[in-house]
Parts: sequence; structure tokens; C-alpha cells
Amino acid sequence: MADDRTAPPDQPYNRWSYQSSSEIGRRPAGEYVYVLALLVAAGADAAAFYVIVSLATGDEGTNETNALIVAGLTVIALMLAHLGGRVARDAAAANGRLRWRDVLVCGVPWALLGVAAMVVRLRTHQTSGGIDLEGGGSSGQQADQVAAALLFLVLYVASGVLAGVGEFLTRNPLRTAYRGALRTMKSAQRKLRRSQPPYQRALSVRELHLAAYREDAALLQNAKFERIAFGEELKQLAQISIAAHLQDPSATDGMTERDWRPAAPRPARSWEAQNNNLRTTVNGRRRTADSAEQTSPTNSHEHFTTSDIGKD
Repeated sequence: MADDRTAPPDQPYNRWSYQSSSEIGRRPAGEYVYVLALLVAAGADAAAFYVIVSLATGDEGTNETNALIVAGLTVIALMLAHLGGRVARDAAAANGRLRWRDVLVCGVPWALLGVAAMVVRLRTHQTSGGIDLEGGGSSGQQADQVAAALLFLVLYVASGVLAGVGEFLTRNPLRTAYRGALRTMKSAQRKLRRSQPPYQRALSVRELHLAAYREDAALLQNAKFERIAFGEELKQLAQISIAAHLQDPSATDGMTERDWRPAAPRPARSWEAQNNNLRTTVNGRRRTADSAEQTSPTNSHEHFTTSDIGKD
């Protein structure tokens, strides 16, 4: 993201803009200090609210109910200030300047809550017989009540300003999204580093098994081709032997057929070449047999023996 100072001349400089290259760095130490101070202020507010609630409820309230009321008041007060600072920062980032009317939605309820708590603290004091809501008592007690109420008011305003101004200065949704994406990327990289070695080992084992499978498949296919070629050779030998025995070359025409099992195109062409070679051999032997029949005065059946069957 480009810094706003490098924006085109027609766009005025906005010091509260979220689009600044300085925002994508590491989290500054001031943010940690702000969070720590906010936690301390929340504890102080809870203690101040606990005193007021205890005085207001008296014997009617239990520790559990008082704790719930104190927690609710503390969270509401700090969240109203926090949301006021967020709304103000969003408006300043959009308009280029801070407008106080943008924070009235959260500021007015926050102020009413503080005023109500201060009034209760002023008009309530502990007496020997219980709680007095009329504000009676000696001048010394009234001075103590005023001092305690002013202390609460200062603490309430200070914690609210801390929550609102701190959120105004530290809020940047683009920076938050960038940091979230960066954390996600780093987490994915760590998972990748942990899973990469097992994956590579599994991939290597897979390649070994795949190579062994391909080798076995090639051996099986070659064995099939050898058996089919041997069958073709036996059929051709049977044709030659029968034709030589009958002295009739045409007697074995169409007697056998090619193997019907499917095979790859390349071995099929080699079978065709082998068949052609065998047919050439058969035709040559037929011509030799015809020549021998014409030159020999005896019957060729008398010279045929079983040893002729094995000749190829």
C-alpha cells in the first residue's frame, strides 16, 4: 500500500487514512502499553463501581449480584468509550478530519452513565443504621462524599478517554487484516515444513512401487506375446506338416485362424511379419515338395516320417 504522502496532487493529504505503508510493520510497543493501561483502568473502574453498588444496594444485594452489576457497568462504560473512538477514527479516515458529532451516539450514553453513578455516590453514604439516601449527615461526611464522588468522576473520565483515544490512535482495519493474513501464512508455512518430509517420503515410495508395477506389467505382457507367438508358430508348423503329408498345399488353406485375444498394435504388427515369414517358408516347402514329386518315381507318402514334423 502506498503512503498517503505519495498520493496524486488532486487528492488532499489525509493524516488519519488507513492506507499508509508505515502501518504494515510490526506491532509497536505503544499498543502493548495501551492494552496494559486499559486493563488497569478497567480494574480501577470495577473497584469504584463496586463501592457505589454496595452503597446503593446495602443489605439487599449479595456479593454475586453486586459482582454482576459491577461487571456490567464496567464493560458498558469502557465499550461505549471504545466504540466512540472507533466511530471517530472511521469518520476521520473517510472525511479527512474529526467531527465531534460522529461520537455523540456513544458519547452521550457514556456521559449519562457517569453522571448517574456520580449522583448516586453523592447522595448515598453509610450510616450506623444502614444506607441514607437523603444526603444527610455532618458537614465532614458531606465533604467526604463530595471528595469520593469527584475521585470517581476523575477516574471514570480518565478511563473513558484512555479507551476512546487509544482506540482512535491504534485502530486500522487494513493493518489488522494484513496481520491476520500474515499469521495465517506463517501458520501454513509451518504446517508445510512439518508435512513436506513425510510427503516426499511417501512420494518416493509411490514411485518405487509404480516402477515395480510397470516392470511387472511389461514382463506379463511380454510373456503373453511370447505364448501367442509360440501358438502361431505351432499352427503354422501343423499346416506345413499336414500339407507335406497329404501332398496337397491347398488342403490346409484357412485351417487355422489368428489368435482372438486383444494385443497392442506393435506386437500385432510383429505377429503379422512373423506370419508372413512363415507363409513364405510354407510356400517354399510346397514348391520343394512339388519338385520332389515330379522327380521321384516312388510315392512321396513312403518317404514321410514323423521326424519331418519337427522340421522348421
